[in-house]
Amino acid sequence: MTYFSLDKALSYGIKFAEKSGAEEVEGYSSNSKEIEIGVEKSIPTIKTGVSTGVSFRVVKNSNLGFAFTKTLTQERIESTINVAIQNAKSKGKDPDFKSLPHPTKKSAQEFKFDKKLDNLTSDILASDLSTLIEAVDGTKGLHYLQGQMFLGIEEEHLVNSHGVDISGKGGGFGGFAAAITTKGLIPNYSFGIKGGPSVASFKIDDLIEDTILQTQRAAAPRTMNIEKELPIILEPEASLGIMGSLFRILSNQLTGNNIASGATPYSDQVGNQVAVEGFSFIDNGVDPNKIGCSAYDAEGTPREETLLIDNGILKTFLLDHYYGNKLGLESNGKSSRVGQFGFGGDPVKSQPNISTSSLEISPGDSTKEEIIQETKEGFMLRSLMGLHMSDFSSGRFSVTGFGWYIKNGEIKYPVQGISISGVLPDLLKNIDMISKERESMLLGECPYIRFASVKTTAKKFDAKIRFSLAVLKVLTTLKIMKNPMF
Repeated sequence: MTYFSLDKALSYGIKFAEKSGAEEVEGYSSNSKEIEIGVEKSIPTIKTGVSTGVSFRVVKNSNLGFAFTKTLTQERIESTINVAIQNAKSKGKDPDFKSLPHPTKKSAQEFKFDKKLDNLTSDILASDLSTLIEAVDGTKGLHYLQGQMFLGIEEEHLVNSHGVDISGKGGGFGGFAAAITTKGLIPNYSFGIKGGPSVASFKIDDLIEDTILQTQRAAAPRTMNIEKELPIILEPEASLGIMGSLFRILSNQLTGNNIASGATPYSDQVGNQVAVEGFSFIDNGVDPNKIGCSAYDAEGTPREETLLIDNGILKTFLLDHYYGNKLGLESNGKSSRVGQFGFGGDPVKSQPNISTSSLEISPGDSTKEEIIQETKEGFMLRSLMGLHMSDFSSGRFSVTGFGWYIKNGEIKYPVQGISISGVLPDLLKNIDMISKERESMLLGECPYIRFASVKTTAKKFDAKIRFSLAVLKVLTTLKIMKNPMF
């Protein structure tokens, strides 16, 4: 039995599809490497592997069919094409389908792969994680909870019957860590996340420093009774971080598929004021410092920096080729495959779909300190939980967060169990201060943002819960229990 190379599998598959009656065909190949090393509840885990395969999208009767294979033989390629054709036939004609992408005259930004990523090994990642654990546990009042080091590398090639032919190699390297602080009555935890597309973009010392700093900031939290509308300041992590962030709702509302289906309040709002003047929202697919940014998207369209909201005015949406055509617009390079660059799954098994690359909110004209000083009473939040339960169509949310109580322009103390609720489109018009300073995160750049008035509630823990937390603190301090919050 003869096995094809990846490029041979693509070229043979496209020719076989055309001979088999496909009106158009696209072939995609991926050769990815992934290493993930973590320790949680004192249990080490390691995931390593190389994934190789091809997938095809074929057009039959004006609709798309999809299939993939990891076995690169002639027989399997042919059967994969046949499955894709049958898949397209079974769907029936799609009146909105125009074609697969054609080559474009748009220029693509050049990205250079860091060859040093190829030299990283599981031993190196394990050593970094060990260093992190020792540093956190060696800090007075802190205990390591959970962490992971990750490396992903992917070589990909995309061709179609219209002449699109692009290839590239990318990757990412970084880590995550969470720690618990036992200072005060109530134990609390926080986290750090760092990473980038090169070896130089990630230093374990930076992750250690961030994890320790954020956990120490969270030490000795209180609970309080409050129910009123107050100013709320979002730290960058609460706006655009990957651990739960409010403006991910907005990016979802601006995807072409949701716009086309009317499952968003923004379908007919291009050119209208949808946020306060001074608020600009960007998806930057070509930031060379961010994981996941690349020259081309998953359909071969050059990625770009797309200004979605400009000084409060809605300009455009997140578009791939299909929804660009459906809405009478052009793709702006927002097509991705789950797991590209080795993270979050196998890209060969996923069809292209609309997603963001690296979200940005433009800086404002206030300093972070001025925003705090101008807050008579309110909260500054770093993390939000429960956003996945929000109504993404309307933007209505009700979430619980962790942050700090502010009184008379001063940060007083950290508070657990702060709940905020509202409707995001309304909140966008309720922003009254944006900081000049921005923080760089794994998948975004964001300033500090203050909403003038947000429905806020918090409730003190009762005696039973306070007693349980006191016991938990003792057990954690004595290390009788390992990572009790997970």
